[in-house]
Amino acid sequence: MACSHHHINDDELERDVFRKVLWIVFFINGLMFVVEFGSAFFASSVSLQADALDFLADAVTYGITLMVLGSSLRLRASAALLKGISMGALGIWIFV
Repeated sequence: MACSHHHINDDELERDVFRKVLWIVFFINGLMFVVEFGSAFFASSVSLQADALDFLADAVTYGITLMVLGSSLRLRASAALLKGISMGALGIWIFV
């Protein structure tokens, strides 16, 4: 009797689990941005606006990670560099 075995690579399984978690966190951050920015608008609160923008920045970071997950090392490194530069620029903007 011939048996056909399909082995799932451990890296592939971990990547799938990581992708599912990233999607959940991405949607939570996006939802929190919408809720908090709406609240900030009605409350005229600058601190709520700043926190909402933090949620947006996190959501964008997770979105970029989702786009390059499973891609070549060069593309993932480029995405990491882009995220680092954007976070540094945001930090400088806040400092100024």
